[in-house]
Amino acid sequence: MDKPTILVAEDDPEIMEVVRLYLEKNGFAVLSAADGDEAMRLAQSSVFDLAILDVLLPGRDGFDVCRFIRESLTTEAPVLFLSCKKEEADKIAGLNIGGDDYMTKPFSPNELIARVRALLRRPRLAPGTVPPASGKQSVGALQIDRLSRTVKVDGREVALSRKEFDLLSFLAARPEQTFTHEQLFRQIWGQESFNDTRTIIVHVSNLRKKIEPDPASPLYIINVHGVGYKFSCSDSS
Repeated sequence: MDKPTILVAEDDPEIMEVVRLYLEKNGFAVLSAADGDEAMRLAQSSVFDLAILDVLLPGRDGFDVCRFIRESLTTEAPVLFLSCKKEEADKIAGLNIGGDDYMTKPFSPNELIARVRALLRRPRLAPGTVPPASGKQSVGALQIDRLSRTVKVDGREVALSRKEFDLLSFLAARPEQTFTHEQLFRQIWGQESFNDTRTIIVHVSNLRKKIEPDPASPLYIINVHGVGYKFSCSDSS
């Protein structure tokens, strides 16, 4: 069985060496980049299972690399940020642009490995299902453009909040795959702890009011009783 491959972008040679050694010791293959441009080239030309990105990279920073991965590639690989910035606003910014986790320096290499393993255990794209390379997806009257982050219903653009769009985009990219409230919370809000089912329910309710012909009898975002939600393509034209 092939080793999971981790893309690591870190400009500090000592930190890079520690991360590489611990990853390899724990059974991972490593692709290394010392700046943002090199990380983007590796991301585009290689197959990787997870990316570890230093936020303050020379040239293109880690946030730029994350945006490139999320907007220009079809990979669903999780992204873990490393940063010396400890402010909550920086963490939120990283998670909002598509990051899955955020660790501040200095960090424990063993904790890093634990977080990598936890991210790799998260639900991934269903086998054989890949989001359109263009970033656009049409299902019935619903049109999703991931690059411009816009949604149209019957040709009319509807205004979604950032989290509403993220939730819709995530589910639509994985048609007919059921996710629990906890899985959705971790994927969209980027937090491990979960104790707020109402957050998911409210966002789904708001989404249905904006995209469903009849929110009481939804066509797209379907309840799976006792489990959670899935995106249905049964109305696909």
